[in-house]
Amino acid sequence: MAISFLAYKVKQWLVQYREPWSGRPRRRSFATEADAAAFEAATRDLYERERTIVRAVKRRRTAQAASSLTVSEICDRYIDTLANPGTRSASTYHLALFRAIYGHRKARGITLDDAAAFLSLQRGRGVGQSTACRRLGIVRTAYNWAARWGLLSSNHLAALRLSTPQPQTPAPPSLHEARLLYAAAAPHVQRVIVIGMAAGPRIGPSELFRLRWSDVDTRAGMIRMPQASKGARDASRDVPVRKDVLGCLREWEAEDAAAGCPYVIHYKGKAVRRIGRAWHNARIRAGISRRLRPYDLRHAFATRLLDHDADIKAVSECMGHADEKMILRYYRHTSAKQRRKAVNVGPSLSFA
Repeated sequence: MAISFLAYKVKQWLVQYREPWSGRPRRRSFATEADAAAFEAATRDLYERERTIVRAVKRRRTAQAASSLTVSEICDRYIDTLANPGTRSASTYHLALFRAIYGHRKARGITLDDAAAFLSLQRGRGVGQSTACRRLGIVRTAYNWAARWGLLSSNHLAALRLSTPQPQTPAPPSLHEARLLYAAAAPHVQRVIVIGMAAGPRIGPSELFRLRWSDVDTRAGMIRMPQASKGARDASRDVPVRKDVLGCLREWEAEDAAAGCPYVIHYKGKAVRRIGRAWHNARIRAGISRRLRPYDLRHAFATRLLDHDADIKAVSECMGHADEKMILRYYRHTSAKQRRKAVNVGPSLSFA
């Protein structure tokens, strides 16, 4: 590591160093020499503790029969089998640190002790439990695949047990909250709210932001929704349009046709890829303080339909899921009214 003084910079003290596992150069700027020195000392200590953990586990390892494949090679071959570009990209990202530390090792030599050491390294870096477990889960899946295809004689990580924290999914917006958001939102976010609540698309560039007016038939009341690349057999799916939102769609269609804009969701005629800031501003103006994401509109779509006894297979097909169990597991939320009804089912207890 090296500390330099650069008089021309706002933060004049520069710390330059290399990641010990990947070898990548890093640099951080600080306003004072004391801050730079403190960061240098803390980083040196972190890396030394990481090396100590890895060396200790390596010394404890029992001798393993040699294998021609390294951890990096197993990971590369596994990632090549993933058809979904998003899954492939996410897996590559989450495997990066594990490969940087253990990639040169023979795949057969990785043990449960190594996995436990990796979790310790993650905790030391402030990585959340959910993320750390997800990363090791991907490693275990890669080993399962390698054992299944005969690249390894067995999966030494098969006995690895990882905690599965409960997903922190907020309750979907109620109809009242959706109306408050709509009243406070910019025009392009208003469209997201209406279509999200009425058709349940994935909010983002994978589906809703790709939707064009050529995919919308307001006469027949049908949307040909682009399908996200999640292993779906078809490039799109047909979603009927609710009668109470057809009027909005027809107004927007006429407005955009006059302006020559092909996109249903756009900002001043240009396609959008994210609405995070505009959504946040609308939520604050609407007086909604709780956590609420654009994607929760999709949850609201499923919840409201199932609350009113919609056919679960029909809901699943509208949302683009091949397995309707996904709806009950991830998208069905109960309301206070339903919970109150549930606890009052049955004859009176009559204690008094």
